[in-house]
Amino acid sequence: MSAPAPSDLPLLDPAQPASARPAPLWRRLIAFTLDTTLLGAIGYGVGMLLFDWVVGLGLAARLIGLVLALGYFGLADSRLTGGRSFGKRLLGLAVVGPDGAPLSIGAATLRALVLMAPVILNDFDLDEMSPLITGLWSFLVIGVGLSLLYLVLFNRPTRQSLHDLVVGARVIDANPAPAAASTPAPALPGRPLRLVHRIVVGVLCAVSIGYGLVLPSLVESSVRLSELLVVRNAVRENPAVRDATVARRWQKTTGRDEASESIVITAVVRQWPADPEAAARDIAGMVLKQYPQLVGERPLIVKVAIEFNLGIANYSKSQGIETSAATWPKAEPLRS
Repeated sequence: MSAPAPSDLPLLDPAQPASARPAPLWRRLIAFTLDTTLLGAIGYGVGMLLFDWVVGLGLAARLIGLVLALGYFGLADSRLTGGRSFGKRLLGLAVVGPDGAPLSIGAATLRALVLMAPVILNDFDLDEMSPLITGLWSFLVIGVGLSLLYLVLFNRPTRQSLHDLVVGARVIDANPAPAAASTPAPALPGRPLRLVHRIVVGVLCAVSIGYGLVLPSLVESSVRLSELLVVRNAVRENPAVRDATVARRWQKTTGRDEASESIVITAVVRQWPADPEAAARDIAGMVLKQYPQLVGERPLIVKVAIEFNLGIANYSKSQGIETSAATWPKAEPLRS
C-alpha cells in the first residue's frame, strides 16, 4: 500500500508535517480544561475591573462571557496560531479543517459558538419565560450539550464532536511520537457520521426541545413551587433587589433520622448595602408578615448577595440572618 501524497497530510508548519491521527480523548479534555481555566481567569479579571457595570447587567452579563469565549477560541484555534490554542499547544494538539489546513477565524468562531453555547447559557431563570424561549434554551443547553459529550465519547473513528462536524474540523495529534513520525500516517477519511450517531443526536435534540416546551406548564402545575415564586416576586419588588431566589432546604442533623426543613431566600442586590444585616432583616420581616403560612415553624434564612456571572467566570459575596416566626425579630447573623 503506497503512502499518501504529502498534500494529503495536514501541514501546520511547512517544515514539520503533523500526524493525521485523531487526538486522544484524554488530551483533548485536558487541553479544554486548560483553555477554559485561562478563559475563566480573563473573564474574572474583566468582571472585577468593570464590577459595578457587570453586576448591573444581570443575566445579560453572559453576553460578555460569550464575546470573550468566541474571541478567545475564534482566534486561538484559527490559522493565526496554527490551530493551536494555549491548552492544545501544551498537549501537542491542533485543530485543522477538511483540507488539513488550520481554520479561518470565521470557521473557528462558529465552532466555538457551538461548543460554548451550552456553557454560557446554562443556569438561566426560566420560570417566567415563554415555551418558545424555554424550548430554544433547552435545545441549546441540554440537546447540544449532551450531543457534544456523546459524540466526543462515541464517535471514535475521528473523535469529531458536534462543533467539529459543523465546520468539518478535526483535532489531531500535532506532535506524533518519533516512531509514528517516521512512518507517514494516512489522512483521516472524510467519512459521514454513522447512522446510529445521527439517530442518537436527533433523539437528544428532539427530547430536549420537548422538555423545554412543557417546562413552563410544569412549573405552573407545581403548587409548592408556585408558592415560592410568589414570595420571590414579592422580594423582587424591592427597588434595591435585582433578582431573588426562594427555596426549601433540607438538612439532616447528626444522630437524627429526620431532616429539618428551612426556607432560604437569597436577594441579589444592585449595590452592596451599608448594613447588609439590616437589609436582610427588612426582607425577613416582610416575608414573615405577608406569607406566614409559607414559613410556618420552619427556620427562615435570608441572605443579601451581590454577584456577577459571565458563564465563564462568576463572583459572589453574601451576608444574612437566620430567624423564625417564633423568635422574630431576634435574628442570628450569618457570614458567607
